[in-house]
Amino acid sequence: MLDLYQLRYFLEAAREQNFAKAARALRVSPPAISQSIALLERSAGRKLFHRRGRRVSLTAEGQALRARAERIFDEVEAAEGELSGGARAPGRLRLASRELVTNHLLPRALRGLPGVEVSLHALGARELVEALLKDRVDAGYFHAALPDEQLESVRLGRLSSRVYAAPSLLRRLGRPKTPAQTLRLPFVAPRPFGEEDGAPSADGFPDERLKRVIRYRVEFLETHRVLAVQGLCAAVLPEIAAREDVKRGRLVALPGPAIRREIWFFKRKGRVLPSTVEELNAALRRELRRS
Repeated sequence: MLDLYQLRYFLEAAREQNFAKAARALRVSPPAISQSIALLERSAGRKLFHRRGRRVSLTAEGQALRARAERIFDEVEAAEGELSGGARAPGRLRLASRELVTNHLLPRALRGLPGVEVSLHALGARELVEALLKDRVDAGYFHAALPDEQLESVRLGRLSSRVYAAPSLLRRLGRPKTPAQTLRLPFVAPRPFGEEDGAPSADGFPDERLKRVIRYRVEFLETHRVLAVQGLCAAVLPEIAAREDVKRGRLVALPGPAIRREIWFFKRKGRVLPSTVEELNAALRRELRRS
């Protein structure tokens, strides 16, 4: 007979591809994981993992069982939600995104979801995919497509960005009248920690065809904005992120390329999510249309 505890241990080991990491995630001892999986393999009469030192990988039979186990625990979670009140329950959402979505789109969208407990996590592309596949988060948002066959994705809309600089920088270096003159200004460009040189710019600037002078490389959008407001450089910012600074005269829009960035929603294939996620995505679509 299939034991749900054995299946849970198997699923965590399949996600981590490491028995010790699975044990830490489940707060049990590594021998408990090993023994449980050995019993599961013995009762199934087939190997579920290839063992290579501390690392393990799924066999073909293991991959098939993982897909079924994901569906089983999705259904268990849905049943728990129904028993605790179903659609009337406040609910809990674990969401991951970059600060573009977290700071400038989600707050207004979340106003329509009273009573929902929300955890927000800032993750890069690789970390987001891993968190979704390991059910560390329920859903995620990102400003580019994430090509992983185990994820479902939906494009919610697009945001417009422009090149901005502070009046103090323009007084020192001159205000550009053409896109070519804008390129001569010092720029800040995104560089997430650990990203390889030559990776496409996350701010959407067409670096492959337009050569700009990159003086600073930083990770967070808010740091881009602050460096620009302080007059250190020009920055590519979403219009919604720069709107208040433009209104107060702290930033000026400059001639440059039209930059449109797509906003995507992601979840693991087969993952059962509460209806509040669809409500949240509908609200985000409205925010994107307004931006």
